[in-house]
Amino acid sequence: MGMLLALAAAAVPLAIAPGWSFYFDVVPRIVILLAAAALALGFGGRIPAGSLFLKLIAAQAAAAAIATIFSIDPAISWFGAAWRKEGLPVELAVLTFAAAIYIWLSAAPERLRPFLRVTVYGVLPAAIYGIAQYFGIDPLLASSGYRTGEGQFAIVRPPSTLGHADYFAAFLLYPLFAGLFLARLESRRAWKIAAVSTSLLALAAMILSGTRAALAGALAGAVLTLARERFPRRRVFRSIALAAAALAIFAAFYRSAAGERLRARVHWSREDRLGGARLLLWRDTLKMSESRWLAGYGPETFVREFPKHESADLARAYPDFYHESPHNIFIEALVSKGLLGLAALLAISALGLVLARGAMGAAFLAIVVSQQFMSFTAATELYFYICLAIIAAMRAKTPDLAPSPRPPLRLALAAPFACFAVFLLAGDAMLARAASFIDRGNVSGAAAALKRARALRASSDIYFSRRFAAFGADPAARLLSWEAGLDAAKSAVQTADDRMNALVNLASFYAGQNDAGNVEKTLRAAIAAAPNWYKPHWLLSRVLAAEGRAAEARAEAQIAASLNSAPDNTIGGASIARR
Repeated sequence: MGMLLALAAAAVPLAIAPGWSFYFDVVPRIVILLAAAALALGFGGRIPAGSLFLKLIAAQAAAAAIATIFSIDPAISWFGAAWRKEGLPVELAVLTFAAAIYIWLSAAPERLRPFLRVTVYGVLPAAIYGIAQYFGIDPLLASSGYRTGEGQFAIVRPPSTLGHADYFAAFLLYPLFAGLFLARLESRRAWKIAAVSTSLLALAAMILSGTRAALAGALAGAVLTLARERFPRRRVFRSIALAAAALAIFAAFYRSAAGERLRARVHWSREDRLGGARLLLWRDTLKMSESRWLAGYGPETFVREFPKHESADLARAYPDFYHESPHNIFIEALVSKGLLGLAALLAISALGLVLARGAMGAAFLAIVVSQQFMSFTAATELYFYICLAIIAAMRAKTPDLAPSPRPPLRLALAAPFACFAVFLLAGDAMLARAASFIDRGNVSGAAAALKRARALRASSDIYFSRRFAAFGADPAARLLSWEAGLDAAKSAVQTADDRMNALVNLASFYAGQNDAGNVEKTLRAAIAAAPNWYKPHWLLSRVLAAEGRAAEARAEAQIAASLNSAPDNTIGGASIARR
């Protein structure tokens, strides 16, 4: 059982299925996670009694459940937002997975080495793939998705299989330090070399990702190791020599032609020393949390709710920026789960930091530091808790085992995870089918598949509305696709995470029908959903000006101009003068 969980843990960050799955870098890993949790519950053994780690895991689960019950949108808190789909079932699956790993390792400490071998070596393809992406080799994804800039300032941020360079780099902190820990456990020289080599590959991929938060985490982990470990003098000299050689190799690479993109990333980092929008984002999120401080707004509701609370300062500085989370796991716990969720996360993190020793302790500290500047995803949250489980299991005493639940009860607990995995997979497959129909020019087939996907709580209506709107030139097909696009645009107002964007998108469809009344109504709804976003104010000013309502149009234009940070106040291709 434990080795199956180890294989599942290694598979989660690797799971990616472009061409087969619509949300190809999200749903496959969520399905594996849910299936593994169902397996752990259905066939798990006896549970250690009195474990503080398990009690804190239970507290985390309780906080998530309470926040979902009192959520401003229980449906989205249950099914999850489209960008990561981490609703309550997935949150519980992560916690169940971590608890199962802890139970398995604490029962027999000798299981740790094979577990580490699977989870460290098993993720090597992700590190190698990320390095290949930096050098322009990518058989799976279009490089335009992670390359930006021009000329000498063009950068590449390899996401590997993790969806974004930040999540990729944060995940690499586990193999970086776990590989070093594994090297100490290995008795044969060949295995030691393999483990250290894996760590070096993880570090190289992390550096090439250009992610400052992960590098800060790696540095914090290294400092912890040096502070809490006593090393033989021979080993210290050997480590210094190895570090000096690695630094020399890196310096040569950095100055070479191959290091141009990395030098460009360093330039961008110097231009953005404060981490982009984060400081203003944290301030606005903390202010937002005051309204629902006890139980929070609910898991996964941040994307929909935050635009109502975004300050003019943040909106002006980053006028078209999509804030999918607070980019800090503790602030996110506060705003989504309230003080109950924050207390639970702080308590279990404190346990990990108190128990942190050696390379595994360094891994956990590194992850905690990096997650102060980004949000959890399925893979990074899973390895946060896996590190915790390993640390707690290594320090656990021989456990007193409580009676094992009877098989019918275990299967009853496992069934919801398995069913939810099938549910997610079916909805995602239907979305992929709809996209395939559009690619083949079958509008009616795509519309029907999209309707069935919505019945399964799967949607990407803004995307599909735009695909339908851009469809062919044949008049009959054009009319059918326009109707399908309008239907998807209307549905997006309810299904999209970013409701304000869905409303602006719907307004464009009404504009295509010359329906000025609905355009105005929809744009005003977009303003209510995101009061400090310049775009609906600007679009509304255009509509009002066309209707001869000059004073109202001027007022909206001035609001739009005040919320746009472009030096020439150019918005959407038109200039709005400040009056």
